[in-house]
Amino acid sequence: MENPCLVLSDAPVGLKSDGLGFQRYVRPLVSIITGETTETPFTIGVFGPWGSGKSSLLRMIDESLAGDYADRTVRVHFNPWVHRKEPTMLLPLLHTLQDTLKEDGKQRFREVVGRLGHVIATLTSDVLLRKASGGNVSIEKIKEVSKQYAEQRGMVESEIRNLRKTLQAQADVVAENGSRLVIFIDDLDRCEPHEIIDLLESVKLFLDLRNVIVVMAIAKNVVDRGVAVKYRDFGFEAAKVVEIGDEYLDKMIQLPLTLMPIDTGAFLGHLTLPQELEAHAHLLEEMVAPNPRRIKRVLNAYSVMRTIAQADPELHRLRPDVVLRLLVLRIQSPELYEAVIVRPELAAALEDAYGGRLSPEAADHRFVERYGTTSATPMKEALKRFHRSQEYLGAVFGGTAFAEEKEQLPRYLTMLGS
Repeated sequence: MENPCLVLSDAPVGLKSDGLGFQRYVRPLVSIITGETTETPFTIGVFGPWGSGKSSLLRMIDESLAGDYADRTVRVHFNPWVHRKEPTMLLPLLHTLQDTLKEDGKQRFREVVGRLGHVIATLTSDVLLRKASGGNVSIEKIKEVSKQYAEQRGMVESEIRNLRKTLQAQADVVAENGSRLVIFIDDLDRCEPHEIIDLLESVKLFLDLRNVIVVMAIAKNVVDRGVAVKYRDFGFEAAKVVEIGDEYLDKMIQLPLTLMPIDTGAFLGHLTLPQELEAHAHLLEEMVAPNPRRIKRVLNAYSVMRTIAQADPELHRLRPDVVLRLLVLRIQSPELYEAVIVRPELAAALEDAYGGRLSPEAADHRFVERYGTTSATPMKEALKRFHRSQEYLGAVFGGTAFAEEKEQLPRYLTMLGS
């Protein structure tokens, strides 16, 4: 019977499935969020690159609060990516806050819900009136709508001016009922640059309040992209954009927490590896970046390739370690992988370079002897470009795997594709 094609979900994991060692973060953060001595407003920024596990950490913090501090915290979950088509992030953020308070089992926040409903209705009507005023209507209707719009606009501007005061009053009501607002903001990485800055400014302007704690997952480079878009007309250099991005975050985050790289070996130990990969787990640990999402992508791609190979006698004999090396290249170094597709012999050449058997600086005649006059120059240039270009490549091109499979390498590449 063929082995099933096992794939790993990229959904955030909770406390019971913590293969990332994130318990070390959860306890102190929960202590800060619930501590009576923690002065508010307070914002926690969880920093880490794409796929590093930020969403999982937010979920674990939420689970811990729900289990041990359910009555003392009102947990609001806002995902800006879901609302990316909205003209502003403020309205969906207020809607999410209202919906969460409305769901309170003890009905402690009816007054707050009602007040938020009024604010949302006023702000929403401004958007609706603007849409109505642009339609194909009569002169009389245009005059009527214009008058309504002008009147409503005054209400909206007043509402926005008073919004911070209104929200503070409602946060105080929540606190009087024995709870603290904890607002989780995730998936900023997936938003457009202007949406990121829109949300950050809304949080700073309207949620920097007593009795409110904000926990947001952030990839710093994403914020820098948002800053670059906001200030593109100023012509700032890249270093200045990074500096402004730092200032943006420094002004709104009191506790920046940067996730440490995971223990790849320990993480792999929590996963179900295909049996034939168990012998290559150490190789995988050396090659793949310490990033949960990237590790899962490599394993999922391998599982699919393995299932395809099982159905084809010609592919069934392909070596797992060579498939792994190529998959890691395709995911982590797409330019190098494309270069290997164009010139498969480059893989064996890089093995020789890492093994000290061929120097990228060797005389041209050495390359002519190996690869012929047509291929000598592009091979030498490729070797210079990619040799030691990334630290993990030493593991990919360690040994002689590609040289041993030199004749079959086009078959591997055909199966994996570009």
